[in-house]
Amino acid sequence: MSIKADTSAGLGEAEAARLLGEYGPNELPRSRPPTLVARVARQLADPLSILLLIAGLVTLLVLAEIPEGIAILTILVVNVVIGAGQEAKADQAVRALGTLSAPMAKVRRDGVTRRVPAAEVVPGDVIEVAAGDRVPADARVLEAGAVGVDEAMLTGESRSAGKRVGGAGGAGVALGDRDGELFSGTLVVRGAATALVERTGAATEMGRIAGALEGRQHKGPLEADLAQASRRIGLLALIAGVIMVLLGLTRVSRGEAALLDIVLAGVALAIAAVPESLATAVTTALALGSQRMARLGVIVRRLSAIEALGATTVIASDKTGTLTTGRLAVVDQVTIAGADVWRAALRCNDARDGLGDAVDVALRAAAERNGARLSHGERRLKSRPFDAETRSMAVVTEGPLPTEGPLLTVKGAPEAVLARCVPGEQTDRLMNAVTELACQGLRVLALAEGDSDDLDAGGLRPLGLLGLRDEIRPSALRAVGDCRAAGIRVMMVTGDHGDTARAVAEEVGIDSAAVVTGASLEGRGAEDRAARLRGASVLARVDPATKLDLVRALQEGGEVVTMTGDGVNDAPALRHADVGVAMAGEEGTDVAREAAAVVVTNGELGTIVTGVREGRRLHHNVTSMIGYLLTGNLAEIFLVLVGLLLWPDLIIPLLPVHLLWINLVLDGIPAIALGVDRPAGDPLALRPRRDGLLSGAVLRRVALRSLVVGLLVIAAVEAARRMGWSDEQVRTQAVLTLVLARLTLAYVVRARRWTFERGWWHGRTITIAVAATALLQVLVTLVPFLGAPLALVPLPATGWALALGTAVLTPLLCDLARWPAVNGADARPGDEYGRPGTGTG
Repeated sequence: MSIKADTSAGLGEAEAARLLGEYGPNELPRSRPPTLVARVARQLADPLSILLLIAGLVTLLVLAEIPEGIAILTILVVNVVIGAGQEAKADQAVRALGTLSAPMAKVRRDGVTRRVPAAEVVPGDVIEVAAGDRVPADARVLEAGAVGVDEAMLTGESRSAGKRVGGAGGAGVALGDRDGELFSGTLVVRGAATALVERTGAATEMGRIAGALEGRQHKGPLEADLAQASRRIGLLALIAGVIMVLLGLTRVSRGEAALLDIVLAGVALAIAAVPESLATAVTTALALGSQRMARLGVIVRRLSAIEALGATTVIASDKTGTLTTGRLAVVDQVTIAGADVWRAALRCNDARDGLGDAVDVALRAAAERNGARLSHGERRLKSRPFDAETRSMAVVTEGPLPTEGPLLTVKGAPEAVLARCVPGEQTDRLMNAVTELACQGLRVLALAEGDSDDLDAGGLRPLGLLGLRDEIRPSALRAVGDCRAAGIRVMMVTGDHGDTARAVAEEVGIDSAAVVTGASLEGRGAEDRAARLRGASVLARVDPATKLDLVRALQEGGEVVTMTGDGVNDAPALRHADVGVAMAGEEGTDVAREAAAVVVTNGELGTIVTGVREGRRLHHNVTSMIGYLLTGNLAEIFLVLVGLLLWPDLIIPLLPVHLLWINLVLDGIPAIALGVDRPAGDPLALRPRRDGLLSGAVLRRVALRSLVVGLLVIAAVEAARRMGWSDEQVRTQAVLTLVLARLTLAYVVRARRWTFERGWWHGRTITIAVAATALLQVLVTLVPFLGAPLALVPLPATGWALALGTAVLTPLLCDLARWPAVNGADARPGDEYGRPGTGTG
């Protein structure tokens, strides 16, 4: 927009008030937190919740089983409360992290400079900023005194950007090249400037990028898998109920059963096919996992993001602040013999108390570490801050003694500083060393001095070269190694120069052979561009659109993508990644936090690896839960349908109350225990499946195990019938045998290879849950007044022996059934069934 204003006096208060009414407050539009109703509705929209709702209503209204129906609906309510409560708690934690928006701004109003709330800045205001100030709005530079601005939050570039009057600007110029503009939210690190505000609020560059976040977040692997599982379970329930009714009609036609009883039994069997405990177990496991992660500095905004972290195959990591500290450090030097390069670095320096331009801060810290001190009484006569045209900073100082003349010290780009030095061997040596340092990805500075009070004097004495680099986080190398061992590919994404990015990648252990820059992608077709993005290990000089393209290209290639970032420029990619991780360090932005599913408060890549560990443990547990519940449910269906054919005198092998008792009460405790299980060993070794929680391989394994359980229970029931027991005793035998056999499945499904491999007893929680559930079943079988409501009666000792024998045989036969897969030609220790990347269950 074109702004006309009196730049000397600024706006009048009346005009400023009018413009504030026209343009609105200088704030980014913040999304309102969802209402309680919206949170509850989102939880109820989950396919598994819909299945539970249907099951509960049918149990209440059709089967007239009041306690069981209330119990199912109670489970649904608990799931909704846990899920909605955790989301609300995470949102509060994110909002409590604060904001980087400038709280106050200096503006000229009616010819007077005053401080006003940044929210009241309007287009046309003349603002004044100096080192340490955060820019309150997008503005065009009017006056500048060697201004340097940290724009990493927008550009990803770790080096400060110089600003000047009449520099490049406009939407057609890349952000990092607009040296005539200041941008809202960026930090002035040196110098001072006066600027004319052109855009505020949502119209700023920060607001424009934030506007790209509209739309739903990408659905994570767990959400997609559970939705698919719910659809398949619903279809299975419908098929089971229909088959039950069709088979039962043959009994009705012979007058052996009433039509209503058969229909009710079919409905009960359909409900039995729905694992009511799954939603509670998954939600409980994720909620407890989020609490553990919060104690480690990881705030989970969407519960399903925990498991999605575990399923991650690619981490696209930001460089500045994640792999590096975001602080420059002197890591190499080439000096002339006898030259005091460190005192020169102190003289030609504007940093104070750790504040100032990142280069000056780094040079002062290195000089002080090397014991450099300025002479007492030495004073600065004049100076010229770093200038983009001369590419150098110059300072004239004077010593305390009258005999000491003025001393000119210059630092800056080697080609600019060394060109002002006396030609000779020493200058040539430094010129040759520049290339060597630059090839290491270092930012190289040259220092020189001369006896002159002219800031532009030549004939200087070269002192040396200093190589600076963004410090690598101590934990980054180990974190990258852990990811590699876990089968996760780490990519580095940065706005920095390609050579700098390559050097950092090599230092932290990322493959630097495939460095792709944003410029090299321009003009390429969509397929070629996507292929180059997928093949890259390091992306340098990239903009927000390229980051988003990277996420989409990787997802189209079948990868599960975790994207990290802390700046506004990272927000669109964070929103669309499978897991967006906002690194909420000192430079973390509200926009990034709002876009992400996970917030890491300490900015460490190693903390993300901790999240991956937790996610893989939960993926293992969720897969175990599904395997446990579905195997038992299929075994029930198999028993009922085969029993209808084998035992016509029983009419219905298991009554509706038996099915509801087993699924609702007895399954819940072991399933929740599996959800909070902590398997032995490093969870990073538990590589998740890429083909979903209910893939063909998983379903085959579930079917095989349910066949084992079903056949064993049928054998026990047939033995009871042959001994002439009553119908009540036979059905009780079926329930007792089925329950005890199903309980042993908890150990079968959690094992990575064999049920009783070393450390199988590690799951104390599971053992307690199995023992408690078994005790509950024993009590309702032994005690008549407890068993009467469930149509269960006491059994003779033979019945107990049959049930216990089945419980022992179940894990042994399940292990025998998976023997060929575990010991096949492609078997590999640590991966169930010998396939790399598979899970358990």
